[in-house]
Amino acid sequence: MPSHYDAKKNCRVGTMDEEQFFSECDPKSGAFFRDLLQAWSSAGRQLRWGAGGVGLRAIIDGREIGICFLTPAFRGKKDRIELTCASLRKQFGDTRCENLVAALRKAAGDRVAGTSMISIIQPGDLPATAQKALSRALTALA
Repeated sequence: MPSHYDAKKNCRVGTMDEEQFFSECDPKSGAFFRDLLQAWSSAGRQLRWGAGGVGLRAIIDGREIGICFLTPAFRGKKDRIELTCASLRKQFGDTRCENLVAALRKAAGDRVAGTSMISIIQPGDLPATAQKALSRALTALA
């Protein structure tokens, strides 16, 4: 079933696919996300589609972990990349998490919001060099 908003549950339900994902993205963010998904998949890493977008997963230290979640605009929120620092710290340590967050902040500047839950808002609006740095920061993890 395609992803849709369920008013009773007050959230999205179902599973989004690639076609729906890109149809809901801003064209600039969609182009960035497409390149990032291609780089991620080409490196042999996993994608996991959910109700609100796609999760980027990687094998790190022998375990599959969720790195971040890409989500198109929905209910007033803009296209974004989301990651939870507490979860990442538990899964691959403080140093890797801090290095990742620093690299994301350096690449995306004022597009980064939050401290424990990081959102990179409208990554497609970043200059091409910043988009490449953002993609490198994420794909360099594993």
